[in-house]
Amino acid sequence: MTKLNNKVVLITGASSGIGKQLALRAASEGAHLAICARTESKLEETKRLCEERGAEVVAVPVDIMDVSALERFVDVSVERFGTIDALVNNAHTITLPAPFLEKTIDDLDIELRSSVYAYWHLMKLSFPHLRDHEGAGASIINFASEAAVTGDALYAPYAAAKEAVRGLSRVVAREWGQYNIRVNTICPNGMTDNISTGIDWMEPATRDHIEKAFVANPFHRVGDPYEDVAPVVVFLVSDDSRWITGQNIHADGGGLISA
Repeated sequence: MTKLNNKVVLITGASSGIGKQLALRAASEGAHLAICARTESKLEETKRLCEERGAEVVAVPVDIMDVSALERFVDVSVERFGTIDALVNNAHTITLPAPFLEKTIDDLDIELRSSVYAYWHLMKLSFPHLRDHEGAGASIINFASEAAVTGDALYAPYAAAKEAVRGLSRVVAREWGQYNIRVNTICPNGMTDNISTGIDWMEPATRDHIEKAFVANPFHRVGDPYEDVAPVVVFLVSDDSRWITGQNIHADGGGLISA
């Protein structure tokens, strides 16, 4: 039996990047998938690849900064599958890296609305369908970032939003344990198609800063989203993580090692 056999897993931002790799890995592990993203053509490609792996998939074009679109995503997912076993809040719009003095309140607004606000709404919308599952219960995985934990230069709005995600997740973990829901965050480090494409047009100093960050680990290599990060998310979705909640997991090859 596969690790996520017949579990209904909602994944945001699944058209590319880590979200796409998570969807493919979950499909290979037997999950039923509800996926969303803004770009419908790319989302349909993820859906096709997941179906080739044997998964049942519903794909909904969604702007996660639009609450009504989030409501529709959850409604369509539940209508198709009847329940939700796991919610993976991965999507986030990252503004262009720049020094704090050059960032604007609009940058902060975009990053807050596309992460902590969207995660807030989706957790509440999914709650009636996550609560009181028997056995290991249900799982929420919210994506945070090592860049926020360490206060990485050039990422003020991103860091502010991602640390807010961690704080919110700890509170919800405490409050929703009584409903047999566990809530954890993950700080991943893996080179995605989005990142490799995006850094090509950045200033040389910014590009060098980002490239070095991806190999700043004991293995001295870049992490692979499918092989290195997605299995950690599979574990957190699976029943094997039934006794883990309120935790932040660094799937980063030891990029951040602390007591």
